[in-house]
Amino acid sequence: MLPSYIIKLNKIIFSKQTPDWCKLEYPNHKHGCPNYNKSDRCPPKAPFLYTVFDINYPLYLVHSEFNLTNHINKMKKKLPHWTDRQLRNVLYWQDTSRGQLRQRIEEAHMLLGTIHAETTPEAMGVNVYATAVLNGLHLDRIRHLKTCRHVAFVGTKLGDKSLELFDLL
Repeated sequence: MLPSYIIKLNKIIFSKQTPDWCKLEYPNHKHGCPNYNKSDRCPPKAPFLYTVFDINYPLYLVHSEFNLTNHINKMKKKLPHWTDRQLRNVLYWQDTSRGQLRQRIEEAHMLLGTIHAETTPEAMGVNVYATAVLNGLHLDRIRHLKTCRHVAFVGTKLGDKSLELFDLL
């Protein structure tokens, strides 16, 4: 049995419009994510999921789990004058969640025998929220975020299995 943070995907919600969400305005970012069109792993440069993973083999969602409520309560005690927005600021907790995700990806590779992971599935056209829900993982809505989960997709990269077969010949 797999750990609860590794979920075999039975359904994936994909849309070529999903990467456009990165252009949506959010506080202090009038034009959306500052990485848009700058990084190769971000839209519009990021490849679509089906051009990276061999979907003939199982694909898994691996996630971190960071208790944002506990973090906020600890920070309130240390910094009682901070606003809720300051207490939730990703600068103070995101590295912890991403570090846990990296560790869990490594564990997933060992358990599953996979060798490829992508940590920006939205950039690759996946509606992560809908995909997670359809596969049994509850994600808090951003406005009511209590537990933060960073996600990665783990599976077989296109060409990997054919390379293994070629190596055996």
